[in-house]
Amino acid sequence: MKVFTKDGKINFIDDNNVVLGYDLNQGCCESADWFISNKVAPVLKVRSTDNPRLTGWVFDTSYFLGDLKCESLDGGGMAVFRITKDDKEKFIHLYNCQNGYYGHGFDFQVGEDTVQHGVL
Repeated sequence: MKVFTKDGKINFIDDNNVVLGYDLNQGCCESADWFISNKVAPVLKVRSTDNPRLTGWVFDTSYFLGDLKCESLDGGGMAVFRITKDDKEKFIHLYNCQNGYYGHGFDFQVGEDTVQHGVL
């Protein structure tokens, strides 16, 4: 899996051409970001400023946990995607901590098909 950031957006692309894209452009007072954890974590974690080493990891296209609620997100939300490598798993968390005014969109595409789309 490769991770690309450009023009305020992040894209995760695996070897099967599955793409997760998230818009990180800040509007004002929100905090839109992401992190990777070994388990689903309904609490915010500080992400590394370095691109993670995800060689050989691929998306589990059948897994999606959307609208995960967390007190520390204020009026925002969190979406979680599962990645696997051999018998290991990790979870990519997209989140937006905000007061209800600023949304950040994401798309999860398998080839040409968008299988998940949302705004946090």
